[in-house]
Amino acid sequence: MKIPAINIRYILILFLGAIVFQSCTKTTPEEPKVIPKPEPEKGPDPIKDQTYVYSSESQLEFGLYQNNNLLSSFAQTDQDKNFKNRPKYFRPQAMTFKKDSLFISKAGGYKESYKIKWEKEELFIYQDQDKDWKHFATKNDKNEISLNIALYNSQLKSENSNALRSGQLYNPSSINDILSDKSRAAMKTIWLKIKVIYVPENVKS
Repeated sequence: MKIPAINIRYILILFLGAIVFQSCTKTTPEEPKVIPKPEPEKGPDPIKDQTYVYSSESQLEFGLYQNNNLLSSFAQTDQDKNFKNRPKYFRPQAMTFKKDSLFISKAGGYKESYKIKWEKEELFIYQDQDKDWKHFATKNDKNEISLNIALYNSQLKSENSNALRSGQLYNPSSINDILSDKSRAAMKTIWLKIKVIYVPENVKS
């Protein structure tokens, strides 16, 4: 039986129309929404190629200790009697930052240098002897650097000897930093702790 050509044309038109209709009714998939991640909190910019100079200082602790107990206190005027000019020569006069290095200048032409890193406002120096980082100083919101230093004179008396020891250190947590379990009970120590403030060289009054 022969199918009329006109009917074939109608069938093709209907078939193509159905395909076009299905294509138009398909929903375009939505692109996944990208949720922006919150930006991490930024700390203060590290100091680069800048020099800080001595501005002021204040006495934090000054006394005679035994076994971590304060036996007596001293006035600031007693510093020269017990330490002479040691605070002046140990205290940095200027600190210059260059990238990841710190260069310290002291009275008498003494120089020191350290590898450094910043953790927010806290400054750490690398100790080659200990192979570790040590907290050194703190930078405040006034762009000042605060450094604690300590000096000490220790005396350990026994029946047969009288041992004397003196030293100084940066940013001690307490007198326990210099006391050992063996010596702390018998050793008496004159301990002086000073807070020193440094400001950028170009803004010092």
